[in-house]
Amino acid sequence: MQKGTDLKQIQRRVYMSYFQDGLWDILLGVFLVGWGVMIMFEFVAVMGGIWVAFFFIVLGLKRWLIYPRAGYIKIAEARRQQMKMVIMGVVLLLLGLAVSFLFDVGSQPAWIGEYFMFLFGAMMAIIIFVLGYWWKVDRWYVYAGLVLAAFAAHQWLYAPLNLSFIVPGVVVILCGLGLLLRFLRRYPKPAGEGPGASG
Repeated sequence: MQKGTDLKQIQRRVYMSYFQDGLWDILLGVFLVGWGVMIMFEFVAVMGGIWVAFFFIVLGLKRWLIYPRAGYIKIAEARRQQMKMVIMGVVLLLLGLAVSFLFDVGSQPAWIGEYFMFLFGAMMAIIIFVLGYWWKVDRWYVYAGLVLAAFAAHQWLYAPLNLSFIVPGVVVILCGLGLLLRFLRRYPKPAGEGPGASG
């Protein structure tokens, strides 16, 4: 029993270290801000491509900035979790497009039409919460709460819809940048190692 508990604690520390550089936070924030901007210009369909593009940019930044400083954690579970993040992002995009289509054609029940954007925001918050639970990163629970509060403000305080994405997205980006700067200061790059060193 003790051995299983120790394994879970080690796994939690691995996941926390994988997220301590803030790059995944920045990716989430860019996704939210990008979605809000696309709503402003009524061009939401490209959001899936932006998500995938920034996902691979983050992987490249990890190889260039992070791995030379902190090493490369070769864990199969981490790779599976990465794929889950991509899948959840694509699912979220498809869900948003599907719900938007139903809203346009007016085929949904009246209560869904009245609260559908808040419900959509709640589902997005749940996904962010679940990602935080999978990765054992508590601050993502706060991000989920911010998204939920922003959509509540849209629903009941009539705040602009695009701000429901942009405001929490900017907060998440700032948190991610703060984590990244702290990580770079704490772990200077070892002299003589190339940017792609992975150990």
